[in-house]
Amino acid sequence: MADRTLYDSVIHDARRIRTSETILDLLSWDQETMMPQAASAHRADQKALLAGIIHEMKSSPHYFDTLSRLLPSSNDDSDEAVIIKKLHRDIAKARKLPTAFVQSISRATSEAFDSWQRAKHQNHFVLFEPHLKNLVDLMRQKAEYLGYAHHPLDALLDDHEPDATTEEIAVLFSSLKTKLRHLLSDIQRLPLYGRPRHIVTSTLEEQMHICREVVTFIGFDWNRGRLDTSEHPFSTAFHPTDSRITIRHSTNNLLDQVMSALHEAGHGMYEMGLDRQHFGTPLAEAASLSIHESQSRLWETVIGRSKIFSEHLYSLLSHHYKGKLPFASSHDLYTELNLVNCSLIRTQADEVTYPFHVILRFEIEKELMEGALEVHDIPERWNTAMKEALGVVPATDSEGCLQDVHWSLGSFGYFPTYTLGSLYSVCLFQAMEHSLPNRDDLVVRGLFAPIQAWLSEHVWRHGRRYSSRELVTKALGRAPTEDDYIGYLRSKYVG
Repeated sequence: MADRTLYDSVIHDARRIRTSETILDLLSWDQETMMPQAASAHRADQKALLAGIIHEMKSSPHYFDTLSRLLPSSNDDSDEAVIIKKLHRDIAKARKLPTAFVQSISRATSEAFDSWQRAKHQNHFVLFEPHLKNLVDLMRQKAEYLGYAHHPLDALLDDHEPDATTEEIAVLFSSLKTKLRHLLSDIQRLPLYGRPRHIVTSTLEEQMHICREVVTFIGFDWNRGRLDTSEHPFSTAFHPTDSRITIRHSTNNLLDQVMSALHEAGHGMYEMGLDRQHFGTPLAEAASLSIHESQSRLWETVIGRSKIFSEHLYSLLSHHYKGKLPFASSHDLYTELNLVNCSLIRTQADEVTYPFHVILRFEIEKELMEGALEVHDIPERWNTAMKEALGVVPATDSEGCLQDVHWSLGSFGYFPTYTLGSLYSVCLFQAMEHSLPNRDDLVVRGLFAPIQAWLSEHVWRHGRRYSSRELVTKALGRAPTEDDYIGYLRSKYVG
């Protein structure tokens, strides 16, 4: 680096910005877990104020000018060069948004989250509709500020999956949907298809206790993390030493809670595995949200719903329920965890039908951003598409378009990362076998430290050095395709 003093000043500013962002994230975590409902208006004021301060820090002409002066040559791939190039891209993008506009989004999302919760509880989309319409308008405006080559959703996708385009996602999803329909048709001819799931009832206290045991088993570090409840399960982290995960405030099925806990623990362990020495820089941030989702889906589905892991889970549940489980063996539990049944709720969907939920949300967002769909028409659009894709129709909006929190958070362009993450999770687990030929034996023995070490070496330690596709390609030795995911599903569900 040509000027160490200038570089050190950039790192100092980057860490101040990131620390401030984590304070804002902490306010959001509190709002979703512990904050009294009556405090929502004041919390909106707090978050808008802080969002504005952070944006002004990012938009500082001095900060951007310094980054510009330090820009290295394109072929320099040193840590310092990667940090400067990524930061310069981030700040150039942030500077396109006026501070007042950023504050408007922060206030709107805080208010929308509160209205979404009420709308979902009361099963009344109209309570959320004006807030969602405001957010859609703001997202369209954001896309105009940021600029895009072909579609306004491109600008929003970039927040979650850098350099992804609406067109390439649409092409991938079209191919994936066709192949999944063929696979689903084959599965629907099998005897177990559509069998109703068993409900393992328990109190929230029991659910929390068992979920803690399960994620402790896979290596979640409670010295650096905690588990709470929220309306919608989520994970957030403020530093590699502080990772928070949640399960639902209320559900009648223990197995759903356990799978949610595994999912969020996967997110949390990724955050714990980031390089704390580079905190505040792109080398201590997740490569993308699809890579983040690859970690959660790896632990929830590829490992968590495997035959091997089902043996551990059956043993743990048998200890707690002492002969009262509706499963006679670990094989029965494995069957239960992998029943394919076209259902309404994404977070409870099996691996085969899960992508249909994601693709629907992406298609609706695309139509909203291009003006082909009005917010008022979302429930009808949702219900029609669910019937076409999976043959089921939500009886209520809470089971339909209100089921997920993401729109209330302004997370448009986020959903494709769920399916991309599912694909990447399969590829990474496959790649792991080359370095860890005893991978399955490790799972049998409940030894997850070597698996975490492999993930650290091939995913966590790189931060944002590589794009999602580059990261998975390096681990796998070739480019990933949707056929990797289809092959995994076909082998598991059809044989």
